[in-house]
This record gives sequence, C-alpha cells and structure tokens, in this order.
Amino acid sequence: MKIVHFIENKIPKYGSVNGEEVRELEGDIFGNFHETKNTYSLNSIKFLPSVFPTKIIAVGLNYKDHAEEFGSPLPEEPLIFLKPPTSLLPHKGKIIYPDMSKRVDYEGEIGVIIRKKASRVSAEEAEKFILGYT
Repeated sequence: MKIVHFIENKIPKYGSVNGEEVRELEGDIFGNFHETKNTYSLNSIKFLPSVFPTKIIAVGLNYKDHAEEFGSPLPEEPLIFLKPPTSLLPHKGKIIYPDMSKRVDYEGEIGVIIRKKASRVSAEEAEKFILGYT
C-alpha cells in the first residue's frame, strides 16, 4: 500500500494511492487504520512530509564512493548524526539555500519510517517495526 500525507481544507490527512486516486485513511497509521469512502485526485492534493518525526537519525559516510569523495576511509563504526525535523520538505517542496552557502550538493536519500518503538532488534525481526519508506 502506498500511503501519502496531504492537506485538505487545512486538515492534515493520510490516504492510500490507487492509480490516480487517493482514498482517505482514518485511524492511526502507526496502529490500526482503514480506508474511508472519501477520495481525491492525486493531481489535486497538496502533499505534506510523510510524517512529522520527533527526531531524524542519519548515517554518514556509509558507502565507499562517498567516503572517497571526502578522502576518508570508511569508518569502522557507522557515523551517526541527527537532522532537525524542520529539514523535511513535502514532495516538490522548495529548498531555500542560506546566503552563506558556497556549495550545496545533492544526494539521493531513503528514509525508513519506524512503526513502533524498538531496541536491539534482530535483522530477522526488523520488518515488523517498519511502517514504510520515503
């Protein structure tokens, strides 16, 4: 199921994408939810960021080519850092570059949306804790 977060009449909503149509979801996307009869055209909705997390945990220098760009060896342990939730943009959101920026690089990113709290989860059990990807 493809889930989108959008705004309609100033009210944030979630919906499931079916072709060019979005069917509104009701309930908790992190728990129990169901589709309603309310539908919207995919082309007419205004997207929001997938979720509004309390924190964003990121991993840096996690692939060889990127480490080589910076003349660094791959770290022995993952390089973990935090991003502020205000760094999120909706689909087609406008990136505003600070005046002091001399160089801005693009990267492809993937975000994993965690469904419920977890700690020390095995690789075999991890999928049970994932709501989706963005």
